[in-house]
Amino acid sequence: MEAHNVKYGTKVIVTDDNVKTPPSSIPINKGDTITIYNLDGMYCNGIDKDGDSIYIAGWTEVELCI
Repeated sequence: MEAHNVKYGTKVIVTDDNVKTPPSSIPINKGDTITIYNLDGMYCNGIDKDGDSIYIAGWTEVELCI
């Protein structure tokens, strides 16, 4: 599922091999657990496991945490 299709506040695992982030964002890698918030332009914002703000491309492939 693409990140932009995830409901606000959902915890996901990144499954994409090549995650695109803006230059000022914290790097996100395959296997990272993040919480997705809003689609902001072409990026989805959210937080990582440490509570730091992150941005990933809206088309990044993710899998819901169960």
